[in-house]
Amino acid sequence: MRIRIATALRIGGNCLVGSLVAVPGQSHAQTMVRGVVVDSSGKPVSEVALGIVELHQATRSDEQGHFVLPSVPKGEVNISVRRIGYEPLVVQFVVSGGPADSIRVVIAALPDVLEAVRVSAEERRRRQRIEDFYWRRARGIGTYVTREEILSRRASVPSDVLRTAKGIRVVRTANGTGIRFNSASTIRGCTPMMWIDGQRAPGMEIDEIPLNDIEGIELYNGASTTPAEFAQTNSTQCGTIVIWTRLPGT
Repeated sequence: MRIRIATALRIGGNCLVGSLVAVPGQSHAQTMVRGVVVDSSGKPVSEVALGIVELHQATRSDEQGHFVLPSVPKGEVNISVRRIGYEPLVVQFVVSGGPADSIRVVIAALPDVLEAVRVSAEERRRRQRIEDFYWRRARGIGTYVTREEILSRRASVPSDVLRTAKGIRVVRTANGTGIRFNSASTIRGCTPMMWIDGQRAPGMEIDEIPLNDIEGIELYNGASTTPAEFAQTNSTQCGTIVIWTRLPGT
């Protein structure tokens, strides 16, 4: 799915971004960014995930659409705005450096999910899992590769995308190539547990999945960083790779 990008333009005392308004204050080292998320009719939208990937900050809007990013440095940041059923948005926003910036974000509903009856329960689960992937990416616990990053790297197989990731190596396998995490106990590296769309795939190599089918990739280099939903006794000691495939029509 294509992500819309809005760029901040400062006009007089206010900062206007298409569907976003910010009011700056006096200069401070860190700024609290607080605001509200509404739909095109002005109705507050709850459970919207907002994050600044570079800062590992993430939050969700409450029932009134309000949210807070408590400590953002002065300068330009990219705020990711996502919710199932709405068009993903990235806001390029210049933080004033004052004590607080107040913003209002308007998100647009996607036409194909306006009527829930048209979307199967399984598709809703898959959509939510992909939104959860972007939420974990904003929090920055592991290493993440998005669909946009896959396309920008012009790779031919999934392992090509991960060659520069820290702590991993690409090795030859019986069926081609595979990913191993660096380990002091073995020269060839440690074999990670694979997950595909929330299901364990033991013994599978990442290059067995067509690159064009992948929406996102998560890497966790050990049990201590692997999220609970992907943790299995003794199977995460060598790390975990989680693959999310693209939804039909995206």
